[in-house]
Amino acid sequence: MSQSEQPPHPLDDLPLLRRIPAVILNYMLDILEARHDRSWTQGRDSVMSESVEAQTPYKGGQELVAPVRLIVNYREGVEHVVPGKDRLVFNAQRFAVSAQNKASMRGDCASFLPANRQPTAEQWKAICSGSHSTILSGAAGTGKSTSLLLRVVFLHRYLGVDLSEISVLTFGRESRMEMAAELVTLFSKWGVVISTEQAQKIVKTPRSAVLEMAHSLPDLAQCIPFEVLNEGTSEAIADGRPFDARLLTLQSSEMKACFQDLYRANKKFAELVIALYGQSTLVERLEVDNPEVIKRAPMGWNISQSDDELCDCIEGLWRNAHKWPLEGITPTRKKFSLRGRTYSSNGFIPQLNAHVVLGFDRSESRHLTRNTSVKTEAYKEVAVKRTLFQAYFPDRLVHVDSYQEATQLVETLKSLPKLAPEFAYQLKGMNRSAPILELFNEVADLVDNLGLEVATVAGQMNFMPADLDAKFFEALGLYWQALERQLLARQKPCLTYGRLFDLFSDKHAENLRHIPMSALRRFRHVLIDNAEDHGVPIGGWLKGVLSELRRRDQNRDSSDQQCCTLFVGGDSSQWIYGTKGTSTQLLADVEECFPAPTSPLRVHLVDCFRSSQGIVDAGQNVIQNLAGVSGRLTVSTQRSKEPGLGVEMWGDDPSTFQRLCKEHYDSGKSILILTDTPENIAWVDSACGDLVREDRTAGHRQIRVRSFHKAKALEANVVFLVGDPSCGQSSWFRNQLYKIAGFSTGGDLTPGDTVLENEARRLVYVGITRANLKCYWFPMPGSHSTRTASTLISFSPGMCKDNRL
Repeated sequence: MSQSEQPPHPLDDLPLLRRIPAVILNYMLDILEARHDRSWTQGRDSVMSESVEAQTPYKGGQELVAPVRLIVNYREGVEHVVPGKDRLVFNAQRFAVSAQNKASMRGDCASFLPANRQPTAEQWKAICSGSHSTILSGAAGTGKSTSLLLRVVFLHRYLGVDLSEISVLTFGRESRMEMAAELVTLFSKWGVVISTEQAQKIVKTPRSAVLEMAHSLPDLAQCIPFEVLNEGTSEAIADGRPFDARLLTLQSSEMKACFQDLYRANKKFAELVIALYGQSTLVERLEVDNPEVIKRAPMGWNISQSDDELCDCIEGLWRNAHKWPLEGITPTRKKFSLRGRTYSSNGFIPQLNAHVVLGFDRSESRHLTRNTSVKTEAYKEVAVKRTLFQAYFPDRLVHVDSYQEATQLVETLKSLPKLAPEFAYQLKGMNRSAPILELFNEVADLVDNLGLEVATVAGQMNFMPADLDAKFFEALGLYWQALERQLLARQKPCLTYGRLFDLFSDKHAENLRHIPMSALRRFRHVLIDNAEDHGVPIGGWLKGVLSELRRRDQNRDSSDQQCCTLFVGGDSSQWIYGTKGTSTQLLADVEECFPAPTSPLRVHLVDCFRSSQGIVDAGQNVIQNLAGVSGRLTVSTQRSKEPGLGVEMWGDDPSTFQRLCKEHYDSGKSILILTDTPENIAWVDSACGDLVREDRTAGHRQIRVRSFHKAKALEANVVFLVGDPSCGQSSWFRNQLYKIAGFSTGGDLTPGDTVLENEARRLVYVGITRANLKCYWFPMPGSHSTRTASTLISFSPGMCKDNRL
């Protein structure tokens, strides 16, 4: 190729006077590591347009063809690129659901099931779905569970899925047993014979399923869940005790041993426990506008002039009982000014930095006065003074109300340096105090269900400077780490269910690689019933399992690829365990939690097979406008329609309750009574206990008594609701936990309170929708909360008849 004769010229061809500065400039460009743009561009362009000559071979003496010039163009400005990450949990394989499969299933259903059990068109969509994930929603009584079981039949009989690759997950052991029995019956109609044991391997609770997975590993083959740790374990151990924080014998022993060991070994933990114990001994504070304070204050201001005389009187009683002075309590009076009046304390506890006021022991005479000229009894004056101190005392105060309480206080103070105290503590927003270890267990269970880490959650919370609840969560974090280490070191390792779900979740995918395929393959086709009842950790565990199945499937021969499916059935209207930490995530966020190559199939059922239209409408009225609740109406099917109102409200007259129960019992109708507190249970027993016992003695099941929370999966001709589910108190710690867990939708600053309030309404909805024909509601008065379900629900005209006076 000929070179251009145009400039630039070689240095040697330049005249001397031009050559010298050119050499210097060239040298300077090298030193400065700069380039001459024109020269660089010309050189680059000449290389980029470099031609390649190609010749064809001779053909019998023919001359060469003209050379072909190929221009090679290079992309300019291309940056380094990185492939994206595939986060799908399902592979591309899907069921080849044919029209013939569907027709065969429909035809057999028509032959094997009675006319009133035939699936609706919407149910058929879900039963015969070919999608990776299917979401089936619908109100109470619309046949979600039945559709789910028919889906199992379709998978096995018409799509050839082995039963060992199907898992049905339901909430608790009772529903597991019922669904397993129904599955046996349903399969028998198709000529498929399976035993109860086989059915129970298909139908599981999430807890039994994750435990089965853990037992497939040699290191965890003897693992015992902490929640069911007890002597004499039963067959029900694997299913756990969902949301039951009561401590069993061995649980309590392990927790006490850990509590004492950590108290002696960890100075910081001991300081926190002593602070919490000190708080538990203090008198309960009252606000100045509390009705009790307002009522007693006038008398309290009047007795301030005789406070010294009252102190002498009470201290004399305690001395006569040999309970004063007491070891660990300095017997010194200190005067305090409360709203301009002077009152005295009786002593001071250095260990707790708290003042002491002595109370009136019940063993003393109730007619005693501080002197003969006074008409008001001493115990009343002590009670009035106590109320004033609760409202106005400026410092820490222990009000010792009995000799027995004083003896126990002294013994605990003596042992504090070496032995952790046993005491009850009440978190703000809870309606009762509880023994500290039970409270640790209850709160840890809530944190676990929310998908948070018990040991570290305190670091994400904040409290007001004087709020001792901050020390509770700090102590819980230290304690739970120590407890988990202790449990894991047992001869038979022990882990909480929360830890088991976490170990095999998508956050710890490496652990799932150790699970044998024989254990994993059971989850190729997962069907979830009552999806609204399951906690966040269950979703993470299922995602991890399905992702691991997909990873292993990638290593299989392409001709042997298998698909996985997820079928989710539930009703957000029946989400009644939100206060225990469950979430509707498995129902509402399937697409986000379990990403698939295609969008999920969503089916909503509207035909109610259980209740009359009056019941259906009243139930819908209860939950209208709740977040996450579908606004689509539910329609009662013709066979269960009856005219008239569905709900009647009554007062607290036991004779009315007894009369209505007896009338329906004598007419042969099944009855379900739902209650919510020990007081209401006692009220039911006093009114109809004899009738319930008569029914049981006769071997019938015509009357059943359950709590509101255990009403699911039950139904009866007539339902009685006895009680008024409460919204409880606002809770700073609960609101923080729910916010951290992601419940703060729409900027809700108090998501814990919102869940509690909405759950009160949902409990009434669940109760009403258990009824076939009639529901009676007795919202008993006396709740400590002013916000209860009956105050939140406003029935539309024609929905409810209110018979209360």
